[in-house]
Amino acid sequence: MIPLKVPKWVAGILEIPRDYTSLSANFLKELRKDLSKFSSDSPEVSIVMPVYNEEMNLIQTLYSISKMELNCSVELIAVNNNSTDGTQFILEKLGVKNYFQPVQGISHTRQMGLMKAKGKYHLCVDADSIYHKDWLKEYVKTLNDKNVSVVYGKYSFLPLFGSRRREFLALYEFLTGVFFKIRRREREYLNVLGFNFGFRTDDGHKVGGFNTTRPKWSDGWMAMNLQSLGKMKQIHSEAGRVWTNARRLNEDGSLYKAFKKRAKQNLNFFTEYFNKFNFG
Repeated sequence: MIPLKVPKWVAGILEIPRDYTSLSANFLKELRKDLSKFSSDSPEVSIVMPVYNEEMNLIQTLYSISKMELNCSVELIAVNNNSTDGTQFILEKLGVKNYFQPVQGISHTRQMGLMKAKGKYHLCVDADSIYHKDWLKEYVKTLNDKNVSVVYGKYSFLPLFGSRRREFLALYEFLTGVFFKIRRREREYLNVLGFNFGFRTDDGHKVGGFNTTRPKWSDGWMAMNLQSLGKMKQIHSEAGRVWTNARRLNEDGSLYKAFKKRAKQNLNFFTEYFNKFNFG
């Protein structure tokens, strides 16, 4: 079911000031302490987060990660891709393990994260998204099935103001969910989004890592190649749902243009599937 209102736990995180300088010393001390649990030298899980000018989103994301319940050793890695704002300062002040990627581009940033990751499992997150406390456990549990090579989850967009979301935003997510179900028949890898998926680190190396020749869609490309090693699995529980910034839609100009663009991209899928069955 598509939520029309953000859950209370998300609303609580949204109340945290985005500006690092407005946070109390006690809050920052506690956050750094909680994040220290994600600094294992021998991790079973690597959470890898590319960052680029995320000064105003990073605190809320890191707070949500810090509240994750752990049942294994974990490392959190941030890969800074030439940020010019206070992103690097925040990472260092909060003690987050980080690396600098001078080559611009998300595919290069994700690839460096893969090369630096030590964990058996590689979980991809973004610095402008909010994660459930059981998100990591759900992903690890799914990847414990040796037949699964890729795990991914649902997502919802965060409202710009308050806790209520525009109905059109929920409608957009409902219709894109329909596309998700259609693509699962043959092209499920197109459902994989970089802020909400995972795989085995060794498998990522086996298939050649992230494709750095592609400026976009490095996540789907990785998932497509990983299909040769096992099946894909979507997490349907709310713990697997990620709440992410709606600026991805703004890149297309408006919510309407974003949906129109994606509808056009998926129209050929409808044609293909209808042609496979004899409805006449």
